[in-house]
Parts: sequence; C-alpha cells; structure tokens
Amino acid sequence: MRLPRSLFRYSTRMPLRDEALTARLKDLAQKYPRFGYRRIAVMLRWQSGQAVNSKRVYRVWHAQALCLPKRRPRRRRPGTEEPVLPSTSRNLVWCYDFVSDRSADGRNLKLLTIVDEYTRECLAIEVARSIRSEHVIETLQNLMEVYGKPRYIRSDNGSEFTAKAVISWLTSNEIGPVYIGPGKPWQNGHNESFNGKFRDECLNREWFANLGEAQTLVEHWRHHYNHERPHSSLNYRTPAEAGQYRLLPLPEVAKPNRSNGPKFG
Repeated sequence: MRLPRSLFRYSTRMPLRDEALTARLKDLAQKYPRFGYRRIAVMLRWQSGQAVNSKRVYRVWHAQALCLPKRRPRRRRPGTEEPVLPSTSRNLVWCYDFVSDRSADGRNLKLLTIVDEYTRECLAIEVARSIRSEHVIETLQNLMEVYGKPRYIRSDNGSEFTAKAVISWLTSNEIGPVYIGPGKPWQNGHNESFNGKFRDECLNREWFANLGEAQTLVEHWRHHYNHERPHSSLNYRTPAEAGQYRLLPLPEVAKPNRSNGPKFG
C-alpha cells in the first residue's frame, strides 16, 4: 500500500470488550458503595450465572477508580489476652450489643443487635428510643421460639445485660452468660465486626425521619445482610445459606498483592 510503518497503529479493543462489565460495576458500586471488588465479583457471578474472572474485575475496578480508601493500620495490643469461648456450631454462642444513632429530629435511637457467632447470621435488630432489660428478655424469648435456644450469650458488662432480671431469666432457661473483660471489646469480636458493617453500610447511608422509618429500613437491611450479602469469612456465602448446614473448613484463598496489583498475561 506504500504507507510508512509509522502510520500503522494497533488499536486496543479492551475498552470495547469491557464496556458492559464497566457499566455493571459502576451500578453495583453506586448501590453498594462500601463493598470491595472481591464481594462485587461474587455478586456479579450470582447475577449473571457465569464465571467472571476476579483479575478482570480487579483491573476494571481500579481503572474506574472505584477502590475504597485504604484502612488505617490497627494498633497492636500489648500483653496477653484471656481465652475466649469459641463457637463451633449453630446456636452455641449468640452475642449481642447496642448501637446508637439519631433520627432527623435529633432524638436518640438505640439499636440492639443479636448475632449467631457461628453462622454470622443477624437474628434481630431491635430499634427503639430506649431499651431496658425487660425489652432484652422479650427479644431473646421471641428469638428462641424461632431459632431455638443458645447455650451461651456473649456481651459486655452493660447494665441492660447484667441486670438481675436478665441473669435470673438466663439461669432459669439454662443459658450461660459470657461477659467480656472490662475495656476489651475485641473479646466480643463477632458482634463488634457486625456493628461496624451495620454502621458503615446502613446507618451512615440512611437518614431516618422517625422511629417507624428507622425500624423499616433497618429490617430491610438485615434481610439484605442475611440473604443477599456474601460474607468473606463464610467463603462468600450468605449467612442464611451457612445456617442451613454445618460449615466446613474454609479453603485458603490467594489474595493479590495490592501494592503492585495482579499480573496479567
């Protein structure tokens, strides 16, 4: 054709091939802004029913600047810790704690979160202006009628959990209270981890006009967490799926080097 070689250029077709994937990633990132690329890749596989290469998701995710800000490094705790009762089966150990928030009119909201440590399933989130020991007992009693009775319940030393009425009710139902050490929230790590996800993905994103709206939106998020949200510690299964059968040891999952990113051929 008598054209100089400098005029011939290879035009990459990668952007055209990734157009559909990019649009889907942006939609999911807008819907779930606190999810990372691994969890988004799992949800893509669920929705499409086809295998989606995690490295390809990683590449497009970074190219579109959808990454979450880097977490600050955790401070190491000096000294030794007391052994924490492990949970090896469903309904062996439940854990509960309180989370605080405000509605649009400035009034306080108190939320009681209850989680099964083994399946990571959120059994209940009670939302009220104030929650006393009687309310805690009523909530536990209702949950036992649905899920069965746990052997132990883990909590901190808050007045709602150490009240005589609560201890007496637990003793009469042959449930052992497990209290963490003062100032050691990491001993209730499963519930603390859940509360962090709950605040990050629900409370920080929603603006509750009143108590009724808060109860509705929180219950909707709880259903999403149990039935739609893949959990990394459950090998990206949902807590509802994990609760249907005994969990098996999780396989080792290779993680890419975030400093350099995955290598592509």
